[in-house]
Amino acid sequence: MKEAETKHELIENYYISLIEENKVSAGDQLPSENEIANLFNVSRHTVRQALTYLVQEGWIYKERGKGSFYSNKKTNEVKKNVAVLTTYISDYIFPKIISGIEEELRRKGYNLLLFNSNNDIENERRCFEDIINQDISGLIVEPAQSTINNLHHDSIKKLEKNNIKYIAINANCDEENSAYIVVDDEQGGYKLTNYLLELGHRNIAALFKADDLQGEKRRRGYIKALNEYDLSFNKSIVGEYITDNQEMYIDQFIKKILNLEEKPTAIVCYNDKVALKVIDNCRKENIEIPKDLSIVSFDDSSLAVSSGVKLTTIKHPKEEMGIRAAKCIIDMIEGRIDKPQYTYSAELIVRDSCSRV
Repeated sequence: MKEAETKHELIENYYISLIEENKVSAGDQLPSENEIANLFNVSRHTVRQALTYLVQEGWIYKERGKGSFYSNKKTNEVKKNVAVLTTYISDYIFPKIISGIEEELRRKGYNLLLFNSNNDIENERRCFEDIINQDISGLIVEPAQSTINNLHHDSIKKLEKNNIKYIAINANCDEENSAYIVVDDEQGGYKLTNYLLELGHRNIAALFKADDLQGEKRRRGYIKALNEYDLSFNKSIVGEYITDNQEMYIDQFIKKILNLEEKPTAIVCYNDKVALKVIDNCRKENIEIPKDLSIVSFDDSSLAVSSGVKLTTIKHPKEEMGIRAAKCIIDMIEGRIDKPQYTYSAELIVRDSCSRV
C-alpha cells in the first residue's frame, strides 16, 4: 500500500512542479493516461489516483473525451464560492430551493453568491458577466425563458474557459452535453390530464407558459394523454402565455373559457399560481370548484393548500432539489463527477379540486 501511495505522489509532485516552475501554461494538455503510466512505469489505476488528486486540488481539469489540462496557477486551490442564478428569488417555490442549496453548501464549507434574472434574458446575460468576473468555482442556474434561450453560448464558453463548473435546474437546455436536475414535466402533464380523463372529463382546457421548457413539456404530456383517448387538440381552449404578458393574458383567457357556450369541465394549469388565478375568476363568475370546474396544477407549493380549494397537483421536490444541486456542483468542482443528469419522476398529489363527471 505504501509503495502505491509513493508512486502516485511522485506523479502528483512532478506535475505540480511543472506548474509552479512555469514550465507549462494554463490550458496545455497533459499526456494521456497510458503515456503517463509508461513514463513512470506504473499502472493506469495509479495514474488515475494521481489525476483525481490533481483535479480535486485544482491543479488540472478534465474535459470528457478530450483529456486532462493544466489549470491557471493562480487558481490552483479550489475556490469555495458557488453562484446561484435563478429566475426568481423571494416568492413561490424558489425560497425553498435556495434554502436547500444554501444548507448543503454551508455544510460543505462553501459560500453562496445569489443572482436573480427575473426571467429576463438580458438580465441573465448581465448576471453571467458578473458571475464570470467573480472568484467562483461553480454555478447553479435556472435558465430564463428556456424555450427561446439555450443559455448564452458565449457565456457558457467563458465559464468553461475559466474552469467554472455549472449545472442547470428545472430546465435541461442541452440534454446530451450539460449537467442538469429536472422534474419530468412531460410525465407530469400526462398524469394530470390522464387523472381528469379517468374521472370522465373530455372537454379539458389548459393554460401553459410558452417561453419556459417546463411549459412546453407539460403541454406535450397533456396532448399525449388526450391522444390516448382519441381526443383531438382543441386550440380554442388551450392558452399559452409568456413572461411579458402573463398577468393580462391569464385573466383574459380564463374569462373567455368561462363564458363559452360549451364550457370546459376541467382545466390543467401551468402551476399553482395560475390555478389560484383561475379560482379567483371562478368565484367572480359564481362557478363552483370542483362542482362546475375541476382544476389541476403543478408544483405542490404552499399556494396549493392556501385557499378553500385544496389543489390536486404535481409535486416539485423544492428543497430536496436544492440540496441535490449543491451536492452535484461540489462533486463537479472537486472532480468526482463530470456532468451529472438527474430527472425526478412526476408525483401526483390528489386533493379535492376535482370531481367526477
